[in-house]
Amino acid sequence: MEKKKNYSLLKIVLIPLLVYLVLTWFIPTGSFSSAEFSKDDVAPLGLYGIFNSLSYNFTVFAQNLILILCIGGFYGVLNKTATYQRIVEFLSKKNKTLLLVLSVLIFSILSSMFGQSLLAFSSYSSLFGETALVFLLLPFFVAVLVKAGYDRVSSMAATIGASLVGMVASIGGNLAIYKNLFKMDSKLFIIYNIVVLAVLSFLLCMFIVIKDKKSKTKNEKAQLPLFESVKGNDKSCVPLAIVLIVSLLLIVIGSYNWYYSCGLNVFNEFHEKIIGIELFKTSIFTKVFGNFSALGYFTIYDVCAVLIISSIIISWLYNIKFNEYIEGFKNGAKEVLIPGIYVILACTVFSHVVTSSSNISLTISNSILKLSSNFNVFTGTLTAIVGSAFYNNFLYFVNSLYGIVSTFDATKLPLILSVFQSTFGVMMFVLPVSVLLIGGLRLLNISYKEWIKYIWIFLLQVFVITIIGNVILSMIV
Repeated sequence: MEKKKNYSLLKIVLIPLLVYLVLTWFIPTGSFSSAEFSKDDVAPLGLYGIFNSLSYNFTVFAQNLILILCIGGFYGVLNKTATYQRIVEFLSKKNKTLLLVLSVLIFSILSSMFGQSLLAFSSYSSLFGETALVFLLLPFFVAVLVKAGYDRVSSMAATIGASLVGMVASIGGNLAIYKNLFKMDSKLFIIYNIVVLAVLSFLLCMFIVIKDKKSKTKNEKAQLPLFESVKGNDKSCVPLAIVLIVSLLLIVIGSYNWYYSCGLNVFNEFHEKIIGIELFKTSIFTKVFGNFSALGYFTIYDVCAVLIISSIIISWLYNIKFNEYIEGFKNGAKEVLIPGIYVILACTVFSHVVTSSSNISLTISNSILKLSSNFNVFTGTLTAIVGSAFYNNFLYFVNSLYGIVSTFDATKLPLILSVFQSTFGVMMFVLPVSVLLIGGLRLLNISYKEWIKYIWIFLLQVFVITIIGNVILSMIV
């Protein structure tokens, strides 16, 4: 008998849209003009509006689905080498705790340093800043961790969970906002986030270790995402490792906006020199390679191109025939298609509010922040809790409230950002608008209930720590 498919996660993903639909019937929309808030009329979304929003959302975020399909296709080709499996098996035999610590550190630091506001392709229709890098590394790290003996939920906590910890204590993203949005420097708050990142990463490692000791599902035989057990290739692992490392570095360096975040113009200058090389008054690189983006300005399509080119090189190095290559890419893309669709559905509410000059989120946020004449941690936390249900991109959430935030004492701006960022990161652990959460759950075949049951104690600890930390900061500044 065919196993009945479970669409419980899909129901969870659609709940925010239904709640948003109901709220639009009762809460008037609002907008900011500089620091002035204007309350407009109630503007119900309506039943037709739901389907209109869903279809529009897919149109806007289609490029993200293409990226996810390319990531899946890339792993599908990797599985054809059999060498990739040997690398995973080799690493999984290392110290189990060390693998966990490395995973948590890599994902938390990656997310903290490469925030959405720093990625070249972080527009509202391209949610995938650090998320793209997380999804790119996720199948590999999950395979290693599960092979090492952790269950899928613990593996998700060590990858997706660690990335969300990095979001709670964002360093790079906040640094860019301080510089480009608030036009100010705040070393104190960057140091604070470094300390918080270290503390939360340590707590997450300890939490997973304790959970693993109590786990009753060790050495589970569930199918790993984007991983096939294939044997028969005794070729060296070195060429594959080199291609993987070079490709990852190219994507990371190319996607990180160095000029926006650090003021570094070296990659722009390098790009100009490269395309300026001429032979017989003709640009050699432009003629041979066509137009290509400078490092630091990669788009989603540049990342896709790197993945496809890398997969072709890998297939050549390991004698993968054309038909096998197409089959592998197709199988990998097929496996991530549904998770990709879920991810886009998780963005439906966001795409509606971010394309509207007036929305109910601004009305609610304005009402909460106006409860106090001065900014305080508790109204700020409540604002971020509510706002994160509408905006799953932190940069756009902060931008949406810039009008009212600018009315507070300028010296409080870093504190406001700290409160918003930490609370936003905490909420992304549980809200079904979270791209990382929904994508991870669907790809690893973990139920929403199972995840909440696993993570709630750690999440409560994180929330308490961030509240206490922000209260202490409010006393200092």
